[in-house]
Amino acid sequence: MFSLISETHYRQTMETVVEPQLAALREELSMPLSDGGSLHAELYEQPTATRAVVILHGYTESGEKFREMTWYFLQSGFNVYAIDHRGHGRSARQFKETYLTHVDHFTDYVQDLEAFMQRIVLPRTQTLPVCLYAHSMGGAVGGMMLQRHPEMFARAVLTAPMIAPSSAPFPQFVGAAIANVMCALGKSKELAFIGKPFDPASETFESSFSTSHARFDYYEQKRIHNAHLQNSAPTYGWVKEAIGVTKVLLDKEKDRAIKTPLLLCQASRDTVVRLPEQNTFVSQIPGAQLKAFDAKHEIYMSCDAILKDYVPTVISFLSGSAGK
Repeated sequence: MFSLISETHYRQTMETVVEPQLAALREELSMPLSDGGSLHAELYEQPTATRAVVILHGYTESGEKFREMTWYFLQSGFNVYAIDHRGHGRSARQFKETYLTHVDHFTDYVQDLEAFMQRIVLPRTQTLPVCLYAHSMGGAVGGMMLQRHPEMFARAVLTAPMIAPSSAPFPQFVGAAIANVMCALGKSKELAFIGKPFDPASETFESSFSTSHARFDYYEQKRIHNAHLQNSAPTYGWVKEAIGVTKVLLDKEKDRAIKTPLLLCQASRDTVVRLPEQNTFVSQIPGAQLKAFDAKHEIYMSCDAILKDYVPTVISFLSGSAGK
């Protein structure tokens, strides 16, 4: 079973214990995509594994940001398969500017995941139950995947999922209207007015979505020194597509068809995604559960006091039997 990494010696533990052991086990893979480029993934497999988990990161993130969670999953007997979504991390990009985040169609993310499951994960996990752990934008991708493949995963945790993105401080319809107009004008691949290039000086802990200074600082240093981790702003096309996922994810018929046991971890202090739509989503899925944490959007980047509850909750749920 896992032991929580303390904030007190967080960097030292990550650099001298966790990262070296992960590196020794990690297989990095580039899966060709049908429309060009490749999807980058980190694979961690161990002979004693009793199940597997696929990790989907959120907007402007990467699989690398989830190495602490990867550590906990490995210690708990999981094999781990973490991807970088297209336009993120080391996966295919349409622009040389690494701060820009774009997707032509949100379903491209889902189709990438379908290909990854069929070509990589399922052939490698034939005797293992496969679970899903998905955060924010990844939670939207995961939710749509569950709708398309109601029984592919043994169990699923969506953590602060982007069922509906927040448009604060603007009304919801304003963001949608601006994005639609700009895309209609042929500016879908231009920097949206709400974004800006990566600037470490403006990315402070106080303005972040984490409640752990140690965890925030550790990954922020990685971002400063690695251009492929510097996503920071959306295009108008990404904004339009992100807003469009809500209608799909709140489709009652599609939600009622989901057979995968589901836990939605909600951040009660979330300002990135809307909580009412998360509640509706859970209410429409048979047997789905919701647990709220007194955290900001990135629950997995919280202080020790929150993670002492969050991590065991995630591990325990994903370790359960299918259908229970």
